[in-house]
Amino acid sequence: LRTGVGVEAIEGGGRVERVRLTDGSVVEADVVVVGIGVIPNTEWLEGSGLEIDDGVVCDATCLAAPGVTAAGDVARWPNRRFDEVMRVEHWDNAIEQGGHAARRLLVDDEDAEPFTPVPWFWSDQYDRKIQMAGRIRPDDEMRIVTGSLDERRFAALYGRAGRLVGVLGFNRPRHVMQYKSMIEQGASFADAVATEI
Repeated sequence: LRTGVGVEAIEGGGRVERVRLTDGSVVEADVVVVGIGVIPNTEWLEGSGLEIDDGVVCDATCLAAPGVTAAGDVARWPNRRFDEVMRVEHWDNAIEQGGHAARRLLVDDEDAEPFTPVPWFWSDQYDRKIQMAGRIRPDDEMRIVTGSLDERRFAALYGRAGRLVGVLGFNRPRHVMQYKSMIEQGASFADAVATEI
């Protein structure tokens, strides 16, 4: 895993052999996986009257218009837990938000609850389990609370304005899930750092 560096060229004679990076280094490779992201499929909604801006714009309860909700990769809503408008591209969010959106259709406006999940994802890469929960920004305070980068087994916490807002774990699944729970409970960054798991 390399951060802060991009791909300059993929080289080889008829098949990939190496990848030249923007820092001048070269990585030998047999396979390259290109992750280019996704664009929400909203073209079919043009003219529907729904507001489209990097997805279907919803209120905090997932309501896009009277009697219309959106969920999953296409829904963009203000998550009050993080004071941030977001669109989450992960199947776990689609399931959770789908249930919330369905319940929203069954209640009156005054009984509607905001959708405030702690987004999370994981990826198993050979013997590495990479997990992230919360919303991490480049300027957040970061502290490794267990393990180390050298051993490639660690949990790092992220704080903003005194609150715990994220956790990143390499081969620390139990830690990630417990810190995710602390994010859900609104724990302070200082309390999370001081907590031994």
